[in-house]
Amino acid sequence: MDKQVNVLISLYNGERHICEQIESILSQSYSNIKIYIRDDGSKDKTLKRIKQNYAMNDFFLYEEQNVGFGRSFYKLLSYAQEGAYWTFCDQDDIWGRDKVKWAVEWMERQNENIPLLFHSSYEMVDERGKKSLGVMGPPKYKVDFRRLLTDCVYQGFSIMINRKLREKMMECTEENMVSHDRMAGILASKFGKDYFDPRIAVKHRRLDSSLSSMKMRNRLHWLFQTLSNPGKSDIVQTAREFDRVFGNQINDRECEMARWFAHENYNLKDAVKKAFYPGRWRPSLASEIILRILMITGKV
Repeated sequence: MDKQVNVLISLYNGERHICEQIESILSQSYSNIKIYIRDDGSKDKTLKRIKQNYAMNDFFLYEEQNVGFGRSFYKLLSYAQEGAYWTFCDQDDIWGRDKVKWAVEWMERQNENIPLLFHSSYEMVDERGKKSLGVMGPPKYKVDFRRLLTDCVYQGFSIMINRKLREKMMECTEENMVSHDRMAGILASKFGKDYFDPRIAVKHRRLDSSLSSMKMRNRLHWLFQTLSNPGKSDIVQTAREFDRVFGNQINDRECEMARWFAHENYNLKDAVKKAFYPGRWRPSLASEIILRILMITGKV
């Protein structure tokens, strides 16, 4: 019998596309799938649509208060205790029929006594799910611990993890889990193995048809948000949690890098190390410049 795969869906006001997403999960070529759904305090008809359309389906449904997407997925990870693999799911994407199967096939070829992370390539599409806005495939640069500290290479909706990686993630504290996918990538890189598959397995909806303007708006939003909330960026909070939980277990160059970002107060020495590090932190030049400004000013 196929090993059990748990699909974890966190919802927030997702009534427009949730049924199409669920249908794409139910149509998977892989058979042994359990679906865990947590509503993160939706104000629309998301839950009503699920209950009306899937009353006969064996879903695990949790109606809870809003805690944010990172903590919401962490809660789902803690609820889904049985099974071999866990995969995260957005509320408005469309999965290809073989998404789960391809990930499981890769997992079963690996040493499953170490943390494993599989990531699918994906196609960005418009809100209707029809117009292609481009494909996100494996990066041309080496994906390592250092790059994963500052760049969320692995997107949650394309990730599958094994039991060993789940166990590592569960060592973290829920309140500090601001970015489940960033933490998953860091832990897999440090303690196990991660893989970015070139096959496209997901259509990922973007709400803006202009990809270039969307990227620039996202960068500016991130810049102003980080400037106004120093120490609250995903980068800093994830590094702090990694150092808090795993810093005493290992002591090497990579863990030292994580500590550069983990300070509660401004540290000029480490700010200079980060800002003038000879290697790239980010794939795009604009994002690289913004990040280094934030580093030297102590915001990241």
